[in-house]
Amino acid sequence: MTIKAFFMYSNLLFIDMEINIPQSLKIEHEELHNELRKAIKYGGKLGDAAKAVANVLHDHFIKEEEYALPPLGLLSFLSQGKFTSEMKEIVTMTDKLKLTYQTWLKNTNRLLRN
Repeated sequence: MTIKAFFMYSNLLFIDMEINIPQSLKIEHEELHNELRKAIKYGGKLGDAAKAVANVLHDHFIKEEEYALPPLGLLSFLSQGKFTSEMKEIVTMTDKLKLTYQTWLKNTNRLLRN
C-alpha cells in the first residue's frame, strides 16, 4: 500500500478553463491520509487497524479522484453561466460514476458496519 498514491488528483484542461477537484475535498482527503499515517506510525492494534482501513480505502479514493470528484470542479463555472462544448467530455466520468454508484454505496455501507 502506498499512501502517497492517494494524492494523485485528476486535472482536466478545457480551453482556458482548468477543471480541478474542489480544494476543500482535496484538503479533506489529505487530512484523512495524514491521520491514517499517524495511526499507522503509532503501531500496535491501532496501527494494524489503520493499515486495514488504508488498504480498504485506497481503491475507493483512487476511483473517487479519477472520476467522481472532478465533475464537481465544473460547478463554479456552471453557476456563473460559463459553458463550453468541451465540458461534455466530463460526461464520460459521470457515466462511469452512474454505472458504479450502487457498488460504491454497498462498499461504503460495508465499511461503516465493520
